[in-house]
Amino acid sequence: MIKYIKKIQKRDIIILAIAFVFGFFVVVQSRSFRNANEIFIRDMQSNIFQEIKILKEKNENLRKETVDLEGTLSQLKDQNQALGAIKDQIDKYKKLDGGAPVFGSGISVELTGSITTPWATDFINELFNSGAQTVAINGIRITNKTIGFDTLPKGQIVLNGSILSSPYVFDAIGDSSTLTKTLELPNGILSRIKSAFKDLKAEITPKEVIHME
Repeated sequence: MIKYIKKIQKRDIIILAIAFVFGFFVVVQSRSFRNANEIFIRDMQSNIFQEIKILKEKNENLRKETVDLEGTLSQLKDQNQALGAIKDQIDKYKKLDGGAPVFGSGISVELTGSITTPWATDFINELFNSGAQTVAINGIRITNKTIGFDTLPKGQIVLNGSILSSPYVFDAIGDSSTLTKTLELPNGILSRIKSAFKDLKAEITPKEVIHME
């Protein structure tokens, strides 16, 4: 009987020991799993925050690139406008100095009769003041290189060494309507020159194309 009790006690002790060890491993495993789960969650949160940060940085970079592109486009637009203005000025100077042939619509004014050098000068100035881009008289283009008018002893008009004679043909490139209206104003240049030279005849002809070398 005593031997049987000892066997039971020994068996119980072994069972208790096994149970204790097993329980310890369960607790340790549970803690390890909980720690691993916390690490996983923390890593997930960290990754999410990192991704959000990356997205924010990318969006910020895109915004900066957009601003830079808009600035570049604005500069290009301004540069194109500036280049266009410069080109217009170059074309204007070429027209003034006769550096290139020009053509365009305008008017042709033919004065038949005698006029003097001062009146020829006034007539050309009136055409320019009325908006003419380029003016020529008897095929001689007026530029900033033009020497100017002169008068010979017999009253002939001289321009750039060439003697001009009637009919005097003034070609002007510009808005034909504006040029014509200005010339035909009461007390305008045509009215005054006709008063000065009673036999003078004047004829204005709109031209679709006037070519000047």
